[in-house]
Amino acid sequence: MYVPGHRPGDTVWVEDPGYRGAQTALTGGDLIVVPVPVDAEGLRTSASDWKDRPPRLVCTTPAHQYPTGAVLTASRRLDLIEKCRLHGAWIIEDDYDSEFRHSGEPLACMQGLTPGAPVFYVGTFSKTLFPSLRLGFLVLPEPLVDRAAPVVDELLRGGHRHEQLALAHFMESGQYSRHLSRMRRLYRRRRDALRTALAEHLDAPHTVTGGDSGMHLTVQLPPDAPDQPLARAARRHRMAPRPLSQHSLLLDTTHNGLLLGYGNTPESAFAPGLRQLSDLIRDLA
Repeated sequence: MYVPGHRPGDTVWVEDPGYRGAQTALTGGDLIVVPVPVDAEGLRTSASDWKDRPPRLVCTTPAHQYPTGAVLTASRRLDLIEKCRLHGAWIIEDDYDSEFRHSGEPLACMQGLTPGAPVFYVGTFSKTLFPSLRLGFLVLPEPLVDRAAPVVDELLRGGHRHEQLALAHFMESGQYSRHLSRMRRLYRRRRDALRTALAEHLDAPHTVTGGDSGMHLTVQLPPDAPDQPLARAARRHRMAPRPLSQHSLLLDTTHNGLLLGYGNTPESAFAPGLRQLSDLIRDLA
């Protein structure tokens, strides 16, 4: 990631729990990664954070926080933009799957909330089409376009030309928009079916979060159902839930649960899968 004035040892804030791939990349870039907690309203910063450990860079998933599913509120978005302006910091807005919004009105990106927002707007087609396409996009603040161009050229080296042209035609023809509409209806139906199945078939105490966007629900579980042993046991039964605790840098014990994806799972599999999970939770107790 091109960041103006970046120096090894600069501080970058990441969401906790958050996307481990971003954390790994930032650590590999010799940045000091500082976890910042997430609640029901998204990234939660405090005055002491800005005073004691001000960032050079803030990474956030405001439209659909990964993995909790929280949506960063408008007041927090505007406050984060203003604070970053005051401290000379930049924001990476990772908008990885907001096209699949299932509840409420579409959300405006942070990059367009205020003129000249210090935001790098990043997205991908891995969720809306398929991961092996390996195409994404980056929208830069206008004053940085010329400065970033040599870096982007060096990174891309002219690859994926045919895929880019095919995708451009797919979008210009209107087929991409129609595809998104079809997939939104499919995923909304699967989300609703999974919520119903959780209520009817998961016996353990649990709380479901997220679901306004995307292709997964987060199921918070009590401490006596540790998520990592549970996920390992589930894999032996050909299920692949992701443990929530693996996404926490602070190893916060309250981050205990499972991420249940419904993007490639038929609705008929939800009830038997959740009954099996219930049995596994009882076995761990």
